[in-house]
Amino acid sequence: MIASIAFCFSEAFRGFRQARLASFVAISTITISLILLGIFIIITFNLNRFVDYLRNQVELEVFLDDSFDEAKIKQLSEKIQAIEGIKDITFISKEMAILEYNKLFGNRKSEYLEVLGYNPLPASFRIHLKDDYKTASKIEQVHQALLNLDEISKEDVVYRREYMVTLDKYINFALMADLLIGAIVCLSAILLVSNNIRLIIFSKRKIIETMQLVGATKWFIRLPMFIQGTFEGILGGGFAAFILFGLVKITQIEITEIVTVKKEVYGYLILIGMVLGLLGSFNATRKYLL
Repeated sequence: MIASIAFCFSEAFRGFRQARLASFVAISTITISLILLGIFIIITFNLNRFVDYLRNQVELEVFLDDSFDEAKIKQLSEKIQAIEGIKDITFISKEMAILEYNKLFGNRKSEYLEVLGYNPLPASFRIHLKDDYKTASKIEQVHQALLNLDEISKEDVVYRREYMVTLDKYINFALMADLLIGAIVCLSAILLVSNNIRLIIFSKRKIIETMQLVGATKWFIRLPMFIQGTFEGILGGGFAAFILFGLVKITQIEITEIVTVKKEVYGYLILIGMVLGLLGSFNATRKYLL
């Protein structure tokens, strides 16, 4: 058993040496492919973080009529809180509204009150949504539920609907682009490894025929090629992780607050490279080795 395993490994590395050019091309392609894949993983991860940040800025505001007394405000608060998808609500009094206005536009409270003789800003409820309700369609559901309340009219509810629709559209586009690019990168790596193993099968066709004649099993013949393909994938993934790590260090993007790079990405690249190499060798032996 041990002798058979040792033979398979020796054959795998012999095949690697015999097809040095093809192996170099396969490893180089896997390396370049996984560098691109790693970059897109980093972009995707940080894009998701940025999207989460933007979604967390989304809230609805319900302006209240000045005629509402404390009891009616409390009653309306309970009705709003009961709507599905609402995480919590914050009551903004007229006095708090003018203070927030002053923070945005400067401390001109006394000037406005002196000219108008009263505080023109209405009290309101600021509504925060649960995480799974921070999409355009879900927010619209909450919006419609608010409008169904007798105390609230269409003009009383404010939220950035166009902003959410645009955000969802670009998020979906970015996700589809990531999936497409990832699929192309992985497929190209698998095909290159598969082609390399095919060349090795062709160069060893006489030896393989002899092994088949003396009773060698398919798995005994295939195993060295699986090992070689896996080894090429691990090398490609390792080189990709090393180069990507160097690029990150050179650009120093890991120390910024905007972009972060999880160290697990480098391990994922090696693992993905190994899987791609194994898939490529499996595909080649399945197609070209009967």
